[in-house]
Amino acid sequence: MGQCSSCGQWGLIAEEVKTSSRGSAYQQPVPLFKVERRRERRLTSGIGGFDDLLGDGFVLGSVVLVSGEPGVGKSSLILGMSAGIMESTPSLYISAEETSLQLAERAERLAGSFDRLLVLATRDSDEALAAIEATEARFVIVDSLQALAIGVTPMKEFVDAVVRLAKLREIVVVVIGQVTKDGDLLGPRYVEHMVDASLMLETTGAPGIRRVMVRKNRFGPSDGVRRFALETHGVRMIEESNRLDDTPEVGRAWAGVRVGRLAQIVEVNALVGPKSKGRLLSRGIETDRVRYLLSVIDKHCDLDLSDREVLVAVPSGGVVVDPRVDLALAIALVSSRRSVPLTRPLVACAEIGLLGELIPDEAIRALTQTLPVAAKEIITPRTRPYLREVLEELGLYKPDRLQVVGL
Repeated sequence: MGQCSSCGQWGLIAEEVKTSSRGSAYQQPVPLFKVERRRERRLTSGIGGFDDLLGDGFVLGSVVLVSGEPGVGKSSLILGMSAGIMESTPSLYISAEETSLQLAERAERLAGSFDRLLVLATRDSDEALAAIEATEARFVIVDSLQALAIGVTPMKEFVDAVVRLAKLREIVVVVIGQVTKDGDLLGPRYVEHMVDASLMLETTGAPGIRRVMVRKNRFGPSDGVRRFALETHGVRMIEESNRLDDTPEVGRAWAGVRVGRLAQIVEVNALVGPKSKGRLLSRGIETDRVRYLLSVIDKHCDLDLSDREVLVAVPSGGVVVDPRVDLALAIALVSSRRSVPLTRPLVACAEIGLLGELIPDEAIRALTQTLPVAAKEIITPRTRPYLREVLEELGLYKPDRLQVVGL
């Protein structure tokens, strides 16, 4: 007893009395009716769209997780979003991925005052926690969780400590985290359970444009989505149109789909060019889905596009995976091939089956009721059963092939 198994020396063990961590800080239960009721105090960034995502800003005493793939722009986005807060609120930026000089150069490019911002470049989680306790910062950014706490247990312990400090000192702590290629947080799911809000940052396919989605929010809406432009001098919210553009355009249609958990109206564009051995290019919709629809259109609408150049795009950026985009895409494709624009603004919301039918979907009613734009006309499987009927009604159906009817 007392011999070190590594060096073989004796007498290296010292007795240490462990004291309770509760001590005098232990809180006694209180009756619910005696709990002081007050509105959550918040810090606002001044960027309306971002504050709206959180329910009117960051709640004091909360921990917010911002996650995304490496290189997506998490640090730039959060620093830009926080510029307004840092002008008037003592703040602390703890970086485990950049030096203090690199952070200073990044902040210099942004249009904002960072006079009240303290910077600490460290990979030591204990040093980071000590800095939060030692400073008067009300707003703290930790960049990033995986670089500061390596391993499952250290990550849990660090997040526990951060949550405790945030509640005790009534400060806001924003923790930046990395995700896997499947979009899951790199580390234990325990982390997402402990934080008060979780935001996911994604690319959209458009240069400099990022989508921020709310995955969890204890103090506000939990299904918000906003797009922001990462510009040289800061961050700008991209205003979403509150109405459909009713200008007739060949090859354009509007789809009612879900993006994440939020109902959205998405513009779909198609360009069917001259014959070119069937070249297909799609941006924003899976290529296999486009090929599927081309086959259905050929079979059930007598319109062969197999030897044509076909270009498909979602102008707003991002990738639409909801199969209800089918109908809008089919309308856009046929409109382009026929050089006939839609004469009235409408939203198409339906998945198309192999038989050319619009597949019944019980969830469509709920989706169409929560679309952000009040569309005058929405085409769904409840209103039209087959794709060909829709095209006929829109003046787009005209068979390429002569149909021979027996006498």
